[in-house]
Amino acid sequence: MLMLNREILQKIKGLYEKDGGWIVSIMEAEGTCRKTVLETDEQLPSKKWEIWKAEAERNGTALCRGDVGSEVFLEAAEKKDRVVICGAGYVGYALARLCVLTGIRTIVIEDRDYFAEKAREAGADLVICRPFEEAVRDLPEEKNTAFVVVTRGHAYDQRCLTAIAGKKAYYVGMMGSRTRAAMMGKELENQGVEAEWIRNLHAPIGLEIGAQTPEEIAVSVLAEILSERTRLGCGRKEGHEVFDRACQKLEKKEKFILATILERKGSAPRKEGTHFIVSESENTFGTIGGGKLEADVKEAAQNMLKSGKETEILHADLNNKDAAEEGLVCGGRVKVLLEAGVFE
Repeated sequence: MLMLNREILQKIKGLYEKDGGWIVSIMEAEGTCRKTVLETDEQLPSKKWEIWKAEAERNGTALCRGDVGSEVFLEAAEKKDRVVICGAGYVGYALARLCVLTGIRTIVIEDRDYFAEKAREAGADLVICRPFEEAVRDLPEEKNTAFVVVTRGHAYDQRCLTAIAGKKAYYVGMMGSRTRAAMMGKELENQGVEAEWIRNLHAPIGLEIGAQTPEEIAVSVLAEILSERTRLGCGRKEGHEVFDRACQKLEKKEKFILATILERKGSAPRKEGTHFIVSESENTFGTIGGGKLEADVKEAAQNMLKSGKETEILHADLNNKDAAEEGLVCGGRVKVLLEAGVFE
């Protein structure tokens, strides 16, 4: 097991890149913290670990009691969630721009050169200009995927959905009226698509907010995707960027502190497993919730950097008088692990 050095950071990055595994932080009673990684198919050390992992699979993280006063924090490492948009017309273009703005990995599939170029202008991470069914079929499997079908016609929608039906996804939506959605359901059923999959298809697409323009429709679609993602526990996976940035800082010999939320109670703004970087230059990357909590973490991190301390547990109380004076009426308590980047 390792401290927060280049070797362990590279291992953690590898988990995110291959879409599977667990980051394990073991906090000893004397105040040290050791890290390791577990592959998804790796044999767990004991039955106790299997119980911990089952809890983490349900919630994304688990904070457990270890031996002799130690604590073990498990967090899932998965690829950043992605939205695959089939069609780069007015709605597809608007949705791509919105997804990019939101920080979601965005893939657009479009079989027309002009519209594919528009999707690139929107900032999509990847634009595939190929026949829809071929492009969908050749996409690598990733469970944290939302598919949005907004092509220029019913026939193209059908080809997309037939290919998508064989893919892992937490959300699939198609734009169109209820009548068109019913027709599509029957056609998909005739092609052998399972009835349950058809029932779970979001068609008509988007939340009912009275959307009229392409931009408004895009907002309703993204809102529905985010709602479904939260309902199914597929929260945004943003750890890769944080650990990538940490690796860059070690390469540049820049001192930093990695903050991780271990536990929260009440109405704390960010969930367990949220990461935040504070550099010696006082630059930050990510957010741990803003306001007083973030200010407390930044102050503690700077003190650690000055003292040379490698590990600290911060207990932040958002219910106290100082928090009230800042207008934090919701309140809550947060337990944060602070770790210093270690140079070899």
